[in-house]
Amino acid sequence: MAEPSKLEEIAKGAPHEQEKKEENRHSTIENVVDETISAATHAGTFAAGLAFPLMFSGENRTNAMINAYPLAAGSTVEDMMLKKPVDPVKSMKESFVGTLIAPGLAGLLKYINIARDYVASAFGYLPGAATAVGTLALGQAIFIAGYTALNHIVQNFSFKGMYEKFKTSYWNSVKNTWKYVLPLSMWNPLFIYKFGIAAQMAYGSLMSFLFRLVGPKQPGASLGNLYSELKGYASGALTSTGKLAKNLFYAPLNAAYSIGSSLRDLYKKAPKPVVPSPTPASAH
Repeated sequence: MAEPSKLEEIAKGAPHEQEKKEENRHSTIENVVDETISAATHAGTFAAGLAFPLMFSGENRTNAMINAYPLAAGSTVEDMMLKKPVDPVKSMKESFVGTLIAPGLAGLLKYINIARDYVASAFGYLPGAATAVGTLALGQAIFIAGYTALNHIVQNFSFKGMYEKFKTSYWNSVKNTWKYVLPLSMWNPLFIYKFGIAAQMAYGSLMSFLFRLVGPKQPGASLGNLYSELKGYASGALTSTGKLAKNLFYAPLNAAYSIGSSLRDLYKKAPKPVVPSPTPASAH
């Protein structure tokens, strides 16, 4: 039996190659569609988190934004500390929690100011300052309890496991907050109050973010992981910037070279004009 010729083998393999190309093309399209849907979903989820404070108006809206956004950002940073993909749904829920507890936090700051002024007017500045710091420490313990309970319910849509949550993380969160956050946040009722409740809430937003980093962290969350993650992002950004700068520098040169090469090729391929050979002069 004669061996199939090369042309016959190519003819038999052509349909299969075409089918593979079609499958790869469809797979690429599906991947692009899936990635687009995923990106749109994440963007919509983050947008929902940003929109929660808008349920209030005026000063309450500002206070909600100042409190909700740092907690949502802290949730995202926590994912990085865990070396996990960022979970926009968890971040959105924390924004909702921060929005709900913002009025209580603003009221707490106002009552701390009232208590400080009352004691200071009766007993002097130092007792008033001590009252402010002590009331703030107590308020932080109350705030952590409310945050822990509400966040657990919102994140899980259930009360199940709340006792274990308090048992394992509440007191540790309070100790870390008093250790790392209180020394900075005490300046809120001692000095920042002079600029109004809006300034206190703005400063408090930084404290909320710091609280979220050192307070109710999930097991395995580490500042060392955060450093390595940020280092990776920074390295990627520098690499991308370097590539962009390189492309911007070489793109005009490459374009000029390509145009020159094309013109040179066209010149070589162009038909050469035929020069008529001189005819001998006719004899007269």
